Amino acid sequence: MRRRVAIVLLGALAACALFADLVASELPLYCRLGGVTYVLPCVTRPAALAGEDQQTLAARGATLVSTPIPYGPLAQRPGGVLERLAAPSARHWLGTDDRGRDVAARVVHGARVACLVGPLAVLCYLFFGALVGAACAASRAADLVLARIIDAGLTIPALLLLLLVQGLSGRGSIAQVAIVIALAEWPQAARLVRAEALRVAASEHVLAARALGAGPVRVGVIHVLPLALGPIRVLAGFGLGQAVLFESALSFLGYGLAPPTASWGELLAQAAAHPRPWLLWPPAIAIAATVIAARLLVEDRAAGAVRRRPAGAGS
Repeated sequence: MRRRVAIVLLGALAACALFADLVASELPLYCRLGGVTYVLPCVTRPAALAGEDQQTLAARGATLVSTPIPYGPLAQRPGGVLERLAAPSARHWLGTDDRGRDVAARVVHGARVACLVGPLAVLCYLFFGALVGAACAASRAADLVLARIIDAGLTIPALLLLLLVQGLSGRGSIAQVAIVIALAEWPQAARLVRAEALRVAASEHVLAARALGAGPVRVGVIHVLPLALGPIRVLAGFGLGQAVLFESALSFLGYGLAPPTASWGELLAQAAAHPRPWLLWPPAIAIAATVIAARLLVEDRAAGAVRRRPAGAGS
């Protein structure tokens, strides 16, 4: 049951990220204006409709099929009307922020940031951590050096390192934020893979490979690494939620993505500056749901693996 809930929540997040322009956009799904038909202008962004939005198109008598949320994440004056910090209404389901932008549209497009930053950061630090962990098991000399580097990395608080790097480099792109998160988190993956790789390296098939003349690289990549990746599958689920939390924290503190990119953390920062429930609860619920869903999916899978484990396997 928990796994189904997690899959539904993560599926909804992925759908929002993938189809954000079809859900919330200043341009409609379909429009016919002046004898010209536009299909999915919300995606194609035709030059003829530059500067238009769904409100101005409707006022000009255009025939259109609106998106569910008829506002883009950056639109401050839809239809020429500025509504700053407007409460939720039929016009704006979740109200507006301090610049008049629709909160619902920014929450939907913020899912795209979460879906890009989280998986990209996790892939980066799992890949690097797995290589370092496998290298520790492949060579005793490498283990003496790399293990000390891993220990040093684990002593540095991740959020402090994130703030330090982002403070020096400034706000940047999604890729930059993901790489910075990976820089702070790779020691966790390396520690887990190293421990499992050392256990695998002592197994008989690895000793046989070495006896047959296999070098350290071949032993690490072919014989050790594939069997040492089990723990990081669990770490990937926890890391996804943690990466979303880190990105939100950076944006909240003003060190995240460059404005005016829609981000859940940026909405929380606005809620701190302008205490309004409609600025606080939507991004907070979105962040919590993402983190909880990722953890539920991993915990359910780990519990299933323990239940399937044969008796006496750990002895």
